[in-house]
Amino acid sequence: MTELTTTPYETLLADYLAFWNETDADARATLAEGTFTPDVSYTDPQAAVTGREALTDLVGALQAQLPGMRFTPGDLVDGHHDLVRFTWNLGPEGAPDTIVGADVALLSPEGRMSYIAGFLDRVPQG
Repeated sequence: MTELTTTPYETLLADYLAFWNETDADARATLAEGTFTPDVSYTDPQAAVTGREALTDLVGALQAQLPGMRFTPGDLVDGHHDLVRFTWNLGPEGAPDTIVGADVALLSPEGRMSYIAGFLDRVPQG
């Protein structure tokens, strides 16, 4: 029987998505401490922020705009050197995903994300 192992990239993706899904601001801030450098920069087509607190606030605003939506991992997670890339899905729990995207992150020497570039691959029209 083959034993399944989790790569460091998969673990980082799980932490990243847990951060985006956490609705409690204090718990989200705690997750941010282990996942991101203090000066993390995040950019996607709709936002650009710098710092853990700003990213934590951005997630809170997104959750207020899209209540009940949950991020789940997509089909891809891999990396090399100090880079990781992954896909993700966003949709209501138990229903088809409505938004699909991909992110690329630069990692610090300690393995925390210091820069994230987000891309939206599929979004609802209208």
